[in-house]
Amino acid sequence: MLAVLVLVAALRLQMMNFPLERDEGEYAYAGQLILQGIPPYELAYNMKFPGTYLAYAAMMGPFGETPAGIHFGLLLLTTATALMLFWLGKKMLDETAGVIAATSYATLAISTAMLGYSAHATHFCAFFATLGLCCFCSGWSGRKLPVLALGGFCFGLAILMKQHAALLALWAGVALIGAGFKRNNDLSRGRHLAAVAVLVLATMLPFALCCLWLWHAGVFEKFWFWTMAYGRAYVSLVRPAGAVSNLEWSLHSILSDCRLWWLSVAGLGVIWVDGRLRTVRICFLGFCLASALTTAPGFYFRTHYFLLLLPAAALLAGGAVSGGAHWLQQNPRTTRFARVPALIFAVLLALTLYNYTRTASVLARYGGHALHGMEPIPESQVVAAFIRANSAPDARIAVLGSEPQIYFYARRHSATGYIYIYGLMEPQPFALKMQHEMIAEIEACPPEYIVFANVDSSWQRRPDSNPAIFDWWSGYRSGYELVGIAELTSLVETSYYWNDDARRHGPLKNVGLELYRRKPMAGKLN
Repeated sequence: MLAVLVLVAALRLQMMNFPLERDEGEYAYAGQLILQGIPPYELAYNMKFPGTYLAYAAMMGPFGETPAGIHFGLLLLTTATALMLFWLGKKMLDETAGVIAATSYATLAISTAMLGYSAHATHFCAFFATLGLCCFCSGWSGRKLPVLALGGFCFGLAILMKQHAALLALWAGVALIGAGFKRNNDLSRGRHLAAVAVLVLATMLPFALCCLWLWHAGVFEKFWFWTMAYGRAYVSLVRPAGAVSNLEWSLHSILSDCRLWWLSVAGLGVIWVDGRLRTVRICFLGFCLASALTTAPGFYFRTHYFLLLLPAAALLAGGAVSGGAHWLQQNPRTTRFARVPALIFAVLLALTLYNYTRTASVLARYGGHALHGMEPIPESQVVAAFIRANSAPDARIAVLGSEPQIYFYARRHSATGYIYIYGLMEPQPFALKMQHEMIAEIEACPPEYIVFANVDSSWQRRPDSNPAIFDWWSGYRSGYELVGIAELTSLVETSYYWNDDARRHGPLKNVGLELYRRKPMAGKLN
Protein backbone atom coordinates (compact mmCIF):
# COMPACT_ATOMS: atom_id res chain seq x y z
CA MET A 1 0.00 0.00 0.00
CA LEU A 2 2.75 2.45 0.93
CA ALA A 3 4.63 1.60 -2.26
CA VAL A 4 1.55 2.46 -4.34
CA LEU A 5 1.00 5.72 -2.44
CA VAL A 6 4.63 6.67 -3.06
CA LEU A 7 4.34 5.84 -6.77
CA VAL A 8 1.13 7.86 -7.10
CA ALA A 9 2.81 10.74 -5.25
CA ALA A 10 5.71 10.54 -7.73
CA LEU A 11 3.25 10.81 -10.63
CA ARG A 12 1.63 13.84 -9.02
CA LEU A 13 5.05 15.40 -8.40
CA GLN A 14 5.84 14.94 -12.09
CA MET A 15 2.74 17.05 -12.84
CA MET A 16 3.36 19.60 -10.09
CA ASN A 17 3.90 22.56 -12.45
CA PHE A 18 1.06 21.61 -14.80
CA PRO A 19 -0.81 24.84 -15.72
CA LEU A 20 -4.09 25.55 -13.98
CA GLU A 21 -7.27 24.88 -15.93
CA ARG A 22 -10.37 27.04 -15.64
CA ASP A 23 -11.89 25.65 -12.44
CA GLU A 24 -8.51 25.70 -10.74
CA GLY A 25 -8.01 29.25 -11.94
CA GLU A 26 -11.30 30.30 -10.37
CA TYR A 27 -10.46 28.70 -7.02
CA ALA A 28 -6.90 30.06 -7.09
CA TYR A 29 -7.99 33.62 -7.87
CA ALA A 30 -10.68 33.58 -5.18
CA GLY A 31 -8.18 32.08 -2.70
CA GLN A 32 -5.64 34.73 -3.66
CA LEU A 33 -8.22 37.43 -2.92
CA ILE A 34 -8.99 35.87 0.46
CA LEU A 35 -5.29 36.00 1.35
CA GLN A 36 -5.45 39.71 0.49
CA GLY A 37 -8.42 40.21 2.81
CA ILE A 38 -11.05 40.41 0.03
CA PRO A 39 -14.08 38.15 0.61
CA PRO A 40 -15.61 35.86 -2.02
CA TYR A 41 -18.34 37.28 -4.29
CA GLU A 42 -16.87 40.80 -4.15
CA LEU A 43 -14.54 40.57 -7.14
CA ALA A 44 -15.37 37.03 -8.33
CA TYR A 45 -18.90 35.70 -8.80
CA ASN A 46 -19.81 32.02 -8.97
CA MET A 47 -22.59 29.68 -7.92
CA LYS A 48 -20.31 27.51 -5.78
CA PHE A 49 -20.12 27.79 -2.01
CA PRO A 50 -16.80 29.33 -0.86
CA GLY A 51 -15.33 26.25 0.85
CA THR A 52 -12.88 25.42 -1.93
CA TYR A 53 -11.79 29.07 -2.08
CA LEU A 54 -10.87 28.85 1.59
CA ALA A 55 -9.13 25.51 1.02
CA TYR A 56 -7.03 27.02 -1.78
CA ALA A 57 -6.12 29.95 0.45
CA ALA A 58 -5.10 27.48 3.17
CA MET A 59 -2.87 25.61 0.70
CA MET A 60 -1.34 28.66 -0.97
CA GLY A 61 -0.48 30.27 2.36
CA PRO A 62 2.28 27.77 3.25
CA PHE A 63 3.02 26.29 -0.20
CA GLY A 64 2.93 29.40 -2.40
CA GLU A 65 0.59 31.03 -4.91
CA THR A 66 1.75 28.85 -7.78
CA PRO A 67 0.46 25.77 -9.62
CA ALA A 68 3.15 23.75 -7.83
CA GLY A 69 1.98 24.94 -4.42
CA ILE A 70 -1.63 24.10 -5.24
CA HIS A 71 -0.83 20.66 -6.63
CA PHE A 72 1.43 19.82 -3.69
CA GLY A 73 -1.46 20.60 -1.36
CA LEU A 74 -3.65 18.32 -3.48
CA LEU A 75 -1.07 15.52 -3.14
CA LEU A 76 -1.22 15.76 0.66
CA LEU A 77 -5.02 15.88 0.58
CA THR A 78 -5.52 12.79 -1.59
CA THR A 79 -2.90 10.83 0.35
CA ALA A 80 -4.67 11.65 3.62
CA THR A 81 -7.99 10.55 2.08
CA ALA A 82 -6.43 7.23 1.01
CA LEU A 83 -5.10 6.60 4.54
CA MET A 84 -8.53 7.30 6.02
CA LEU A 85 -10.03 4.77 3.62
CA PHE A 86 -7.46 2.22 4.80
CA TRP A 87 -8.74 2.74 8.33
CA LEU A 88 -12.37 2.49 7.21
CA GLY A 89 -11.80 -0.67 5.17
CA LYS A 90 -9.94 -2.30 8.04
CA LYS A 91 -12.69 -1.35 10.50
CA MET A 92 -15.45 -2.52 8.17
CA LEU A 93 -13.85 -5.85 7.21
CA ASP A 94 -10.13 -6.47 7.58
CA GLU A 95 -6.69 -5.17 6.66
CA THR A 96 -7.00 -6.55 3.13
CA ALA A 97 -10.08 -4.42 2.51
CA GLY A 98 -8.25 -1.41 3.92
CA VAL A 99 -5.21 -1.88 1.68
CA ILE A 100 -7.40 -2.38 -1.41
CA ALA A 101 -9.54 0.67 -0.58
CA ALA A 102 -6.54 2.96 -0.02
CA THR A 103 -4.67 1.89 -3.15
CA SER A 104 -7.82 1.94 -5.29
CA TYR A 105 -8.68 5.46 -4.20
CA ALA A 106 -5.16 6.82 -4.69
CA THR A 107 -5.00 5.30 -8.18
CA LEU A 108 -8.48 6.28 -9.31
CA ALA A 109 -7.96 9.82 -8.02
CA ILE A 110 -5.23 10.48 -10.64
CA SER A 111 -7.40 9.37 -13.55
CA THR A 112 -7.07 11.87 -16.39
CA ALA A 113 -10.62 10.98 -17.47
CA MET A 114 -11.83 12.54 -14.20
CA LEU A 115 -9.24 15.35 -14.37
CA GLY A 116 -7.69 13.84 -11.27
CA TYR A 117 -4.45 15.81 -11.55
CA SER A 118 -6.39 19.06 -11.19
CA ALA A 119 -7.33 20.35 -7.75
CA HIS A 120 -11.10 20.21 -8.26
CA ALA A 121 -13.64 20.94 -5.56
CA THR A 122 -14.67 17.28 -5.58
CA HIS A 123 -11.23 16.26 -4.26
CA PHE A 124 -11.72 18.50 -1.23
CA CYS A 125 -15.32 17.38 -0.90
CA ALA A 126 -14.22 13.71 -0.88
CA PHE A 127 -11.63 14.45 1.80
CA PHE A 128 -14.10 16.03 4.23
CA ALA A 129 -16.82 13.48 3.43
CA THR A 130 -14.38 10.65 4.19
CA LEU A 131 -13.29 12.34 7.41
CA GLY A 132 -16.95 12.75 8.34
CA LEU A 133 -17.54 9.08 7.60
CA CYS A 134 -14.63 8.08 9.87
CA CYS A 135 -16.09 10.11 12.73
CA PHE A 136 -19.58 8.81 12.01
CA CYS A 137 -18.36 5.19 12.16
CA SER A 138 -16.44 5.87 15.39
CA GLY A 139 -19.35 7.55 17.15
CA TRP A 140 -22.10 5.35 15.74
CA SER A 141 -22.33 2.48 18.22
CA GLY A 142 -22.39 4.35 21.51
CA ARG A 143 -23.81 7.60 20.08
CA LYS A 144 -20.67 9.41 21.21
CA LEU A 145 -21.89 12.97 20.95
CA PRO A 146 -18.52 14.79 20.54
CA VAL A 147 -17.42 12.37 17.81
CA LEU A 148 -20.77 12.60 16.01
CA ALA A 149 -20.59 16.38 16.27
CA LEU A 150 -17.17 16.35 14.62
CA GLY A 151 -18.50 14.03 11.93
CA GLY A 152 -21.45 16.31 11.25
CA PHE A 153 -19.16 19.34 11.09
CA CYS A 154 -16.99 17.54 8.51
CA PHE A 155 -20.06 16.70 6.40
CA GLY A 156 -20.98 20.39 6.64
CA LEU A 157 -17.50 21.36 5.43
CA ALA A 158 -17.89 18.93 2.53
CA ILE A 159 -21.08 20.80 1.54
CA LEU A 160 -19.16 24.09 1.59
CA MET A 161 -16.66 22.52 -0.83
CA LYS A 162 -19.45 21.47 -3.20
CA GLN A 163 -23.19 21.53 -2.65
CA HIS A 164 -23.52 17.98 -4.00
CA ALA A 165 -22.22 16.62 -0.66
CA ALA A 166 -25.56 17.51 0.94
CA LEU A 167 -26.72 14.08 -0.21
CA LEU A 168 -24.02 12.42 1.92
CA ALA A 169 -25.01 14.51 4.94
CA LEU A 170 -28.63 13.51 4.35
CA TRP A 171 -27.58 9.85 4.26
CA ALA A 172 -25.78 10.21 7.61
CA GLY A 173 -28.87 11.72 9.22
CA VAL A 174 -31.22 9.08 7.82
CA ALA A 175 -28.84 6.26 8.81
CA LEU A 176 -28.59 7.54 12.37
CA ILE A 177 -32.36 7.98 12.66
CA GLY A 178 -32.93 4.49 11.25
CA ALA A 179 -30.55 3.01 13.80
CA GLY A 180 -32.99 4.02 16.54
CA PHE A 181 -35.61 1.61 15.19
CA LYS A 182 -33.41 -1.48 15.31
CA ARG A 183 -34.58 -4.16 17.70
CA ASN A 184 -31.16 -4.59 19.25
CA ASN A 185 -30.86 -0.90 20.00
CA ASP A 186 -30.16 -0.73 23.75
CA LEU A 187 -29.80 3.05 24.00
CA SER A 188 -32.48 5.25 25.51
CA ARG A 189 -34.70 7.21 23.14
CA GLY A 190 -33.47 10.46 24.67
CA ARG A 191 -29.82 9.56 24.04
CA HIS A 192 -30.63 8.64 20.45
CA LEU A 193 -32.57 11.84 19.78
CA ALA A 194 -29.71 13.84 21.28
CA ALA A 195 -27.28 12.12 18.90
CA VAL A 196 -29.46 12.93 15.89
CA ALA A 197 -29.84 16.55 16.99
CA VAL A 198 -26.10 16.95 17.51
CA LEU A 199 -25.32 15.47 14.10
CA VAL A 200 -27.85 17.71 12.31
CA LEU A 201 -26.84 20.91 14.11
CA ALA A 202 -23.13 20.23 13.61
CA THR A 203 -23.74 19.65 9.89
CA MET A 204 -25.54 22.99 9.59
CA LEU A 205 -22.91 24.91 11.57
CA PRO A 206 -20.32 25.47 8.76
CA PHE A 207 -22.98 26.92 6.45
CA ALA A 208 -24.31 29.15 9.23
CA LEU A 209 -20.81 30.43 10.01
CA CYS A 210 -20.21 30.99 6.30
CA CYS A 211 -23.39 33.08 5.99
CA LEU A 212 -22.44 35.11 9.06
CA TRP A 213 -18.96 35.79 7.64
CA LEU A 214 -20.29 36.86 4.23
CA TRP A 215 -23.00 39.02 5.83
CA HIS A 216 -20.37 40.76 7.95
CA ALA A 217 -18.21 41.25 4.83
CA GLY A 218 -21.14 42.88 3.00
CA VAL A 219 -21.41 40.34 0.16
CA PHE A 220 -24.25 38.14 1.42
CA GLU A 221 -26.71 39.43 -1.18
CA LYS A 222 -24.36 38.50 -4.03
CA PHE A 223 -23.63 35.14 -2.41
CA TRP A 224 -27.32 34.34 -2.09
CA PHE A 225 -28.15 35.33 -5.66
CA TRP A 226 -25.34 33.32 -7.22
CA THR A 227 -25.60 30.18 -5.09
CA MET A 228 -29.38 30.05 -4.73
CA ALA A 229 -31.24 32.03 -7.41
CA TYR A 230 -28.84 31.46 -10.29
CA GLY A 231 -27.93 28.01 -8.94
CA ARG A 232 -31.56 26.90 -9.28
CA ALA A 233 -31.69 28.22 -12.83
CA TYR A 234 -28.45 26.46 -13.73
CA VAL A 235 -29.52 23.01 -12.55
CA SER A 236 -32.74 23.22 -14.57
CA LEU A 237 -31.09 23.74 -17.97
CA VAL A 238 -30.40 20.12 -18.98
CA ARG A 239 -33.24 18.17 -20.56
CA PRO A 240 -33.74 14.39 -19.94
CA ALA A 241 -32.31 13.43 -23.34
CA GLY A 242 -29.22 15.48 -22.62
CA ALA A 243 -28.91 13.89 -19.19
CA VAL A 244 -28.79 10.40 -20.68
CA SER A 245 -26.15 11.31 -23.25
CA ASN A 246 -24.08 13.13 -20.61
CA LEU A 247 -24.15 10.08 -18.34
CA GLU A 248 -23.31 7.67 -21.16
CA TRP A 249 -20.34 9.75 -22.27
CA SER A 250 -18.94 10.17 -18.76
CA LEU A 251 -19.34 6.50 -17.84
CA HIS A 252 -17.65 5.45 -21.07
CA SER A 253 -14.75 7.83 -20.38
CA ILE A 254 -14.05 6.83 -16.80
CA LEU A 255 -14.69 3.08 -17.19
CA SER A 256 -12.42 2.80 -20.23
CA ASP A 257 -9.70 4.80 -18.48
CA CYS A 258 -9.40 2.52 -15.44
CA ARG A 259 -10.48 -1.12 -15.08
CA LEU A 260 -10.43 -0.91 -11.28
CA TRP A 261 -14.00 0.37 -11.48
CA TRP A 262 -15.16 -3.14 -12.32
CA LEU A 263 -13.97 -4.37 -8.90
CA SER A 264 -16.29 -1.79 -7.35
CA VAL A 265 -19.15 -3.15 -9.43
CA ALA A 266 -18.24 -6.67 -8.30
CA GLY A 267 -18.24 -5.43 -4.71
CA LEU A 268 -21.94 -4.58 -4.99
CA GLY A 269 -22.61 -8.30 -5.39
CA VAL A 270 -20.00 -9.67 -3.00
CA ILE A 271 -21.17 -7.67 0.01
CA TRP A 272 -24.53 -9.49 -0.10
CA VAL A 273 -22.86 -12.85 0.56
CA ASP A 274 -20.25 -11.65 3.05
CA GLY A 275 -21.70 -12.42 6.48
CA ARG A 276 -19.25 -10.06 8.17
CA LEU A 277 -21.19 -7.12 6.75
CA ARG A 278 -24.58 -8.33 7.94
CA THR A 279 -25.11 -5.55 10.50
CA VAL A 280 -23.89 -2.66 8.32
CA ARG A 281 -24.82 -3.86 4.82
CA ILE A 282 -27.89 -1.67 4.32
CA CYS A 283 -26.22 1.38 5.82
CA PHE A 284 -23.15 0.93 3.62
CA LEU A 285 -25.26 0.48 0.49
CA GLY A 286 -27.07 3.68 1.43
CA PHE A 287 -23.73 5.48 1.53
CA CYS A 288 -22.86 4.07 -1.91
CA LEU A 289 -26.22 5.19 -3.32
CA ALA A 290 -25.85 8.68 -1.84
CA SER A 291 -22.34 8.89 -3.29
CA ALA A 292 -23.62 7.89 -6.74
CA LEU A 293 -26.38 10.50 -6.55
CA THR A 294 -23.82 13.26 -5.89
CA THR A 295 -22.93 13.03 -9.59
CA ALA A 296 -26.52 13.74 -10.65
CA PRO A 297 -27.51 17.34 -9.61
CA GLY A 298 -28.25 19.30 -12.77
CA PHE A 299 -27.82 16.07 -14.82
CA TYR A 300 -24.52 17.35 -16.23
CA PHE A 301 -22.65 14.24 -15.04
CA ARG A 302 -19.27 15.85 -15.66
CA THR A 303 -16.44 13.38 -15.23
CA HIS A 304 -14.80 15.21 -12.32
CA TYR A 305 -18.10 14.92 -10.39
CA PHE A 306 -17.30 11.21 -10.08
CA LEU A 307 -14.30 12.03 -7.86
CA LEU A 308 -16.82 12.34 -5.03
CA LEU A 309 -17.93 8.77 -5.73
CA LEU A 310 -14.39 7.41 -5.25
CA PRO A 311 -14.48 6.78 -1.47
CA ALA A 312 -17.52 4.52 -1.90
CA ALA A 313 -16.03 2.89 -5.01
CA ALA A 314 -12.74 2.23 -3.18
CA LEU A 315 -14.52 0.63 -0.22
CA LEU A 316 -16.57 -1.51 -2.60
CA ALA A 317 -13.37 -2.67 -4.29
CA GLY A 318 -11.96 -3.54 -0.87
CA GLY A 319 -15.15 -5.47 -0.09
CA ALA A 320 -14.93 -7.36 -3.39
CA VAL A 321 -11.36 -8.58 -2.82
CA SER A 322 -11.66 -9.21 0.91
CA GLY A 323 -15.12 -10.78 0.60
CA GLY A 324 -14.08 -12.98 -2.30
CA ALA A 325 -11.01 -14.21 -0.42
CA HIS A 326 -13.07 -14.80 2.72
CA TRP A 327 -15.68 -16.85 0.82
CA LEU A 328 -12.99 -18.98 -0.87
CA GLN A 329 -11.24 -19.50 2.46
CA GLN A 330 -14.40 -20.86 4.10
CA ASN A 331 -14.79 -23.71 1.61
CA PRO A 332 -12.17 -26.51 1.98
CA ARG A 333 -12.34 -27.19 -1.75
CA THR A 334 -11.46 -23.61 -2.67
CA THR A 335 -9.12 -22.62 0.14
CA ARG A 336 -6.07 -22.84 -2.10
CA PHE A 337 -7.64 -20.20 -4.38
CA ALA A 338 -8.15 -17.67 -1.57
CA ARG A 339 -5.38 -15.44 -2.87
CA VAL A 340 -6.82 -15.23 -6.39
CA PRO A 341 -8.95 -12.06 -5.76
CA ALA A 342 -5.89 -10.22 -4.44
CA LEU A 343 -3.83 -11.39 -7.42
CA ILE A 344 -6.52 -10.16 -9.83
CA PHE A 345 -6.47 -6.80 -8.10
CA ALA A 346 -2.67 -6.67 -8.22
CA VAL A 347 -2.67 -7.31 -11.99
CA LEU A 348 -5.34 -4.68 -12.64
CA LEU A 349 -3.52 -2.20 -10.42
CA ALA A 350 -0.17 -2.81 -12.11
CA LEU A 351 -1.63 -2.39 -15.60
CA THR A 352 -3.44 0.78 -14.54
CA LEU A 353 -0.36 2.34 -12.94
CA TYR A 354 1.74 1.43 -15.97
CA ASN A 355 -0.73 3.20 -18.27
CA TYR A 356 -0.92 6.18 -15.92
CA THR A 357 2.88 6.43 -15.88
CA ARG A 358 2.93 6.64 -19.67
CA THR A 359 0.11 9.19 -19.62
CA ALA A 360 1.90 11.36 -17.06
CA SER A 361 5.03 11.36 -19.23
CA VAL A 362 3.03 12.54 -22.24
CA LEU A 363 1.27 15.24 -20.23
CA ALA A 364 4.51 16.46 -18.67
CA ARG A 365 6.11 16.64 -22.11
CA TYR A 366 3.32 18.29 -24.11
CA GLY A 367 1.67 20.36 -21.38
CA GLY A 368 -1.92 21.49 -21.10
CA HIS A 369 -2.92 20.85 -24.71
CA ALA A 370 -2.31 17.12 -24.33
CA LEU A 371 -5.13 17.01 -21.76
CA HIS A 372 -7.38 19.95 -22.68
CA GLY A 373 -6.98 20.10 -26.45
CA MET A 374 -7.09 23.47 -28.23
CA GLU A 375 -7.72 25.47 -25.06
CA PRO A 376 -5.56 28.48 -24.11
CA ILE A 377 -4.44 26.93 -20.82
CA PRO A 378 -0.62 27.31 -21.13
CA GLU A 379 -1.09 30.54 -23.13
CA SER A 380 -2.87 32.11 -20.16
CA GLN A 381 0.40 32.07 -18.23
CA VAL A 382 2.26 33.87 -21.02
CA VAL A 383 -0.39 36.54 -21.52
CA ALA A 384 -0.71 37.07 -17.76
CA ALA A 385 3.09 37.43 -17.47
CA PHE A 386 2.99 40.22 -20.08
CA ILE A 387 0.24 42.02 -18.15
CA ARG A 388 2.12 41.67 -14.88
CA ALA A 389 5.35 43.00 -16.39
CA ASN A 390 3.65 45.98 -18.05
CA SER A 391 1.17 47.22 -15.46
CA ALA A 392 1.15 48.60 -11.94
CA PRO A 393 0.20 46.25 -9.06
CA ASP A 394 -3.07 48.14 -8.56
CA ALA A 395 -4.10 48.00 -12.23
CA ARG A 396 -7.44 46.42 -13.06
CA ILE A 397 -7.92 43.94 -15.90
CA ALA A 398 -10.89 42.19 -17.49
CA VAL A 399 -11.22 38.90 -19.36
CA LEU A 400 -13.97 38.58 -21.95
CA GLY A 401 -14.27 34.83 -21.80
CA SER A 402 -14.08 32.16 -19.13
CA GLU A 403 -10.37 32.13 -18.34
CA PRO A 404 -10.19 33.09 -14.62
CA GLN A 405 -6.67 31.66 -14.32
CA ILE A 406 -5.41 34.82 -16.04
CA TYR A 407 -6.39 36.93 -13.04
CA PHE A 408 -4.50 34.58 -10.74
CA TYR A 409 -1.33 34.48 -12.84
CA ALA A 410 -1.32 38.24 -13.47
CA ARG A 411 -1.96 38.99 -9.78
CA ARG A 412 -4.23 41.83 -10.84
CA HIS A 413 -7.77 42.45 -9.64
CA SER A 414 -10.70 41.97 -11.98
CA ALA A 415 -12.64 45.03 -13.13
CA THR A 416 -15.77 42.88 -13.02
CA GLY A 417 -16.94 40.04 -10.83
CA TYR A 418 -17.90 38.04 -13.92
CA ILE A 419 -14.88 35.80 -14.19
CA TYR A 420 -16.98 33.27 -16.16
CA ILE A 421 -19.10 34.06 -19.21
CA TYR A 422 -21.08 30.81 -19.44
CA GLY A 423 -24.05 32.13 -17.49
CA LEU A 424 -24.38 35.08 -19.87
CA MET A 425 -24.83 32.75 -22.83
CA GLU A 426 -27.25 30.27 -21.20
CA PRO A 427 -31.02 30.23 -21.85
CA GLN A 428 -31.84 31.25 -18.29
CA PRO A 429 -33.83 34.28 -17.04
CA PHE A 430 -30.85 36.19 -15.62
CA ALA A 431 -28.63 36.04 -18.74
CA LEU A 432 -29.34 39.49 -20.20
CA LYS A 433 -29.26 41.11 -16.74
CA MET A 434 -25.84 39.55 -16.19
CA GLN A 435 -24.56 40.90 -19.50
CA HIS A 436 -25.69 44.43 -18.68
CA GLU A 437 -24.21 44.18 -15.18
CA MET A 438 -20.83 43.00 -16.51
CA ILE A 439 -20.77 45.81 -19.06
CA ALA A 440 -21.66 48.39 -16.38
CA GLU A 441 -18.92 47.12 -14.03
CA ILE A 442 -16.27 47.35 -16.76
CA GLU A 443 -17.34 50.82 -17.82
CA ALA A 444 -17.44 52.03 -14.21
CA CYS A 445 -13.83 50.89 -13.68
CA PRO A 446 -12.15 50.86 -17.14
CA PRO A 447 -9.49 48.17 -16.99
CA GLU A 448 -5.89 48.78 -18.04
CA TYR A 449 -5.95 45.54 -20.06
CA ILE A 450 -8.73 43.47 -21.57
CA VAL A 451 -8.20 39.88 -22.72
CA PHE A 452 -10.62 38.62 -25.34
CA ALA A 453 -10.80 34.82 -25.55
CA ASN A 454 -11.43 33.81 -29.14
CA VAL A 455 -12.29 30.27 -28.06
CA ASP A 456 -15.73 28.66 -28.43
CA SER A 457 -15.40 26.67 -25.20
CA SER A 458 -14.59 29.86 -23.29
CA TRP A 459 -18.01 31.28 -24.18
CA GLN A 460 -20.21 28.27 -25.01
CA ARG A 461 -22.33 30.56 -27.14
CA ARG A 462 -25.60 29.03 -28.33
CA PRO A 463 -27.86 29.90 -31.27
CA ASP A 464 -30.32 31.50 -28.83
CA SER A 465 -27.70 33.42 -26.79
CA ASN A 466 -28.25 37.17 -26.58
CA PRO A 467 -25.45 38.98 -28.51
CA ALA A 468 -25.59 42.19 -26.43
CA ILE A 469 -22.10 41.83 -24.96
CA PHE A 470 -20.57 41.18 -28.41
CA ASP A 471 -22.30 44.25 -29.82
CA TRP A 472 -21.00 46.30 -26.88
CA TRP A 473 -17.44 45.01 -27.29
CA SER A 474 -17.33 45.82 -31.02
CA GLY A 475 -17.77 49.49 -30.09
CA TYR A 476 -16.03 49.63 -26.72
CA ARG A 477 -12.74 48.22 -28.00
CA SER A 478 -12.18 51.42 -30.03
CA GLY A 479 -10.78 52.80 -26.78
CA TYR A 480 -8.19 50.02 -26.67
CA GLU A 481 -5.26 49.00 -28.84
CA LEU A 482 -4.23 45.45 -29.66
CA VAL A 483 -0.88 44.69 -27.97
CA GLY A 484 -0.79 40.90 -27.74
CA ILE A 485 -1.82 37.79 -29.65
CA ALA A 486 -1.54 34.15 -28.59
CA GLU A 487 -2.59 32.08 -31.60
CA LEU A 488 -2.96 28.32 -31.23
CA THR A 489 -1.87 26.83 -34.55
CA SER A 490 -1.77 23.20 -33.34
CA LEU A 491 -1.66 21.13 -30.17
CA VAL A 492 2.12 21.61 -29.98
CA GLU A 493 2.61 25.09 -31.42
CA THR A 494 1.48 28.56 -30.37
CA SER A 495 2.48 31.79 -32.12
CA TYR A 496 2.86 34.94 -30.03
CA TYR A 497 2.82 38.53 -31.30
CA TRP A 498 3.41 41.61 -29.15
CA ASN A 499 2.90 45.36 -29.62
CA ASP A 500 3.54 46.40 -33.26
CA ASP A 501 3.64 42.78 -34.44
CA ALA A 502 0.26 42.18 -32.82
CA ARG A 503 -1.26 45.24 -34.47
CA ARG A 504 0.07 44.16 -37.85
CA HIS A 505 -1.36 40.69 -37.29
CA GLY A 506 -4.81 42.02 -36.39
CA PRO A 507 -7.65 40.23 -34.56
CA LEU A 508 -7.53 36.45 -34.52
CA LYS A 509 -9.11 34.32 -37.18
CA ASN A 510 -8.23 31.13 -35.28
CA VAL A 511 -8.32 29.95 -31.67
CA GLY A 512 -6.39 32.03 -29.16
CA LEU A 513 -6.24 35.08 -26.91
CA GLU A 514 -6.22 38.76 -27.86
CA LEU A 515 -4.76 41.28 -25.43
CA TYR A 516 -5.87 44.93 -25.55
CA ARG A 517 -4.40 47.90 -23.65
CA ARG A 518 -6.38 51.04 -22.89
CA LYS A 519 -5.43 54.01 -25.02
CA PRO A 520 -4.37 57.25 -23.27
CA MET A 521 -7.44 59.23 -22.13
CA ALA A 522 -9.69 56.32 -23.14
CA GLY A 523 -10.83 55.89 -19.55
CA LYS A 524 -12.22 59.44 -19.49
CA LEU A 525 -13.79 59.11 -22.94
CA ASN A 526 -15.49 55.84 -22.03
